[in-house]
Amino acid sequence: MSMTLEEQVEQFKRDGYFVVKRALSPDQVSTLIDRVIAISEGFTTREIPDIIDRDEAFVPLLVNPPVFHLMRALMGPKVQMESVNATRIKPGKGMPVGWHMDSHVYPDPLPPYWYFPVSINCAYYLDEITLEKGPLVVVPGSHLSGKNPPDGLSEIEGQIDVMAEAGDAVIFHGALWHAAKPNVHPTEERRALYYNYLQSFCKNRVDNFAGERSRQLRESGPFYIQQLLGKFDGWHEIPADAEEQLANL
Repeated sequence: MSMTLEEQVEQFKRDGYFVVKRALSPDQVSTLIDRVIAISEGFTTREIPDIIDRDEAFVPLLVNPPVFHLMRALMGPKVQMESVNATRIKPGKGMPVGWHMDSHVYPDPLPPYWYFPVSINCAYYLDEITLEKGPLVVVPGSHLSGKNPPDGLSEIEGQIDVMAEAGDAVIFHGALWHAAKPNVHPTEERRALYYNYLQSFCKNRVDNFAGERSRQLRESGPFYIQQLLGKFDGWHEIPADAEEQLANL
C-alpha cells in the first residue's frame, strides 16, 4: 500500500531520510543510464558534475513529481538546486566514504529558532543497490542531534544500510549522518544521479549552473525551473499557473 504525502513527511521528519519507490520508470532508467555513459566519456573521476548542461535528458528530473512534491512538502515551495551530478562507481572500484553530513552550517549548540532543514539531497539509483554494490549507510534520527558525527569511527550504533531498486530515489536531510560502502561487486557498476535541494534564501557556495542550457532555462524556462536554478532570492511570488507551465517541459 502506498503512503500518503503526509505519511511520507512524518516518516522523513522522524528518520531524516525516505525511499521514494519507483521514482523513475524502467524506460526512464534505461534512457538515463545511456546518457550517463555518454556524458562520462573522458572522465577519470567517479563524479560527473553539471549534468543538466551536458544533456537535456536530466532536466525533467528537476521537477520529477514523486520527488518534487515531497521536497516542497518538506521545505516549502521556494526551493532551489545546490548541485546536480552523476556518479559511476565501476565494479570492484571506489573507496568507502566515511561518516559525514552535507550541511556544515549547523552551529553547536543549535539555537532554538534555527531554520530547518537548510538542504535535502536526492539520490536516484539507476542500478539495484545491494550490499556488494555499496549502499548508502545512515543513522536514522541523527539529523535531530544538532551535532556532527563522531570522528574516527567506521561504524556507529544504530546505523542501517539503505537498499534500493533501480529507479528508486532516496532523499535525506542535509544534517543526517551518512556514509557509503565501496562497490565490491565483480562485474556490475553503481550508477546514480544526485539532485541536491537548498532553501532559496541560501547563498550557493559556487555557481553550479553556469552552462548555456542552465542560463537559458533560468531566464526563460518554466517558473519552477527558473526558481530551482537560482533566478529568485526567496522574496518572489509564485504565479498561479506555475504547475501548468511544467506540462510543457
